Amino acid sequence: MRHSFAASAHALPRHEATVELSVNQDNVIVRVNAAWDSFAHHNDGAALTNDAVLGLNLLDSISGKVSKHFTLTMLELARRGEREVVFDYRCDSPRVRRFMRAHLRSDSTGAVHYAHEHLYSETFPHLVTFKTATQRGRDTLMRCSICNHVRSDGLWRTPDREHGDTLTEVIYGVCPSCEQMLKEC
Repeated sequence: MRHSFAASAHALPRHEATVELSVNQDNVIVRVNAAWDSFAHHNDGAALTNDAVLGLNLLDSISGKVSKHFTLTMLELARRGEREVVFDYRCDSPRVRRFMRAHLRSDSTGAVHYAHEHLYSETFPHLVTFKTATQRGRDTLMRCSICNHVRSDGLWRTPDREHGDTLTEVIYGVCPSCEQMLKEC
């Protein structure tokens, strides 16, 4: 089943190449493509290029128990090999909302191959910058690792001006809508 985003009237042109990543049966990153490196360089992530990520466990780069569980469940679904697992998610930068589609498929060795397809992008009307909180406090916001909505006052919504122009500390999890998508896969 696919969890989809609808493009808005303010969508930027689709221009980014498909970013690919492969993990072995132990979830260790064994391959990334040239588009991975290009994306890293263009998004201030030079420390995340091919040489830096090969040999790392994918789960070590994921913050939050719920987000790790989501990823493990998607990997397990792909490894069952019954069908390709496809879901939509967001990969935002401080100025751009990126709407993406992940395609996960496995091979006979238990490796999982990700293809991250860029659907479209929108610019934020203001700078939106998040940082992982070092510890959870009563006022710490939760950000969904899949759709990037932020839970504030009990509601999940797109980051707005109150989260912009300053560094907002968050913890990561998965919102109820994205949890439901997982159950439907």
